[in-house]
Amino acid sequence: MSGIYLHVPFCRTACHYCDFHFSTTLKNVEDYTTTVMKEIALRKGDWGDVEFSTLYWGGGTPSVLSGKNCSRIVSALREGLNIRLKVEEATIEVNPEDVTPEALKNWAECGFDRISIGIQSLDDHQLLWMNRKHTAYEAEKSVKLAKDAGFKKVSIDLIYGLPVRNEASWQKTIQKALSLPIDHISCYALTVEHKTVLGSRVRSGKVAEAPDELIESDYSHLCREAKETGFIHYEVSNWARGVENIAIHNSAYWEGMPYLGLGPGAHGFKGMQRYANVSNNNKYFQSIAKNNLPEEVENLTLLDRSNEVLMTSLRTARGVDFEELKSTFQVDHLSENRKAWERLVSSGAVVQVGDRWRVSEKDWLVGDSIASDLISLQP
Repeated sequence: MSGIYLHVPFCRTACHYCDFHFSTTLKNVEDYTTTVMKEIALRKGDWGDVEFSTLYWGGGTPSVLSGKNCSRIVSALREGLNIRLKVEEATIEVNPEDVTPEALKNWAECGFDRISIGIQSLDDHQLLWMNRKHTAYEAEKSVKLAKDAGFKKVSIDLIYGLPVRNEASWQKTIQKALSLPIDHISCYALTVEHKTVLGSRVRSGKVAEAPDELIESDYSHLCREAKETGFIHYEVSNWARGVENIAIHNSAYWEGMPYLGLGPGAHGFKGMQRYANVSNNNKYFQSIAKNNLPEEVENLTLLDRSNEVLMTSLRTARGVDFEELKSTFQVDHLSENRKAWERLVSSGAVVQVGDRWRVSEKDWLVGDSIASDLISLQP
């Protein structure tokens, strides 16, 4: 199974937690559409033998694309690549304020059956602080419109660890979110990026970062409430209402399946190679216009792949099979990191599930640190 990831790096608001500060114009969108279609043609040679079963349009704001431009790109994908007549899953990320009956109709006609809505919070004060254009009411309305329009799967994004809050703001957001007709939640901690408005305010002392205790409390609250509402916590930042609503495309990333990335800043992976497109829009346009792929390619070793599989697998409830890593990549993580392994097992940070090992839910917030303790430096 292989997937196609389309990165749409347009963001019309300067979000505190977002790296994109881009004012979208019609010309930008038209240039983007035409250039992505050309990139598809340029990549056909290397990817013509791959059958694609999922589509994911994400990144900045895919909903800035008109129905016409969506259709043009989908047609180029169908004509230029080997895509199943009926893909297993086709997801589009959207802003709540872009969700209208007409837009939903256009997205459905382009083949999307799963929608991910960037709600972030259901507290109007927090949304204002994040410079979001939508209100809590509009966020809730967008979910209901998507469900009424016939989207089989509706996912929402939330952010925890926001320093601007009242005592019950996170609890109310979770309560409202879980009462909506959603099938999936992706939830991430607020991160302070150096080149963002928030980063500047933190450095100047105008805003204090949320303490670790608050972040842990928010995360634990979501874990408890989601479980009581019937959601499966299948990845550190993702919850699904039943196994049938687990994100197929994203799960393929974590399982190390190949995927084709398109657009400025997109990443792709196949075999023992990983590539990254240049993130600057103009450089991307100029390179494609000259029939050059604007990419940096990294050739991976067996050790690289084993470490990657270890890191991504420990982010999931399925966990990792160390014997499988040893037989596939000839890397013995446990022998090299015996003391760290014994400490993690004895503390309950890593637990066994069948033949596999996973990070316990209570320790998932520090899962990357746990995985780094088991990284191998030699085959």
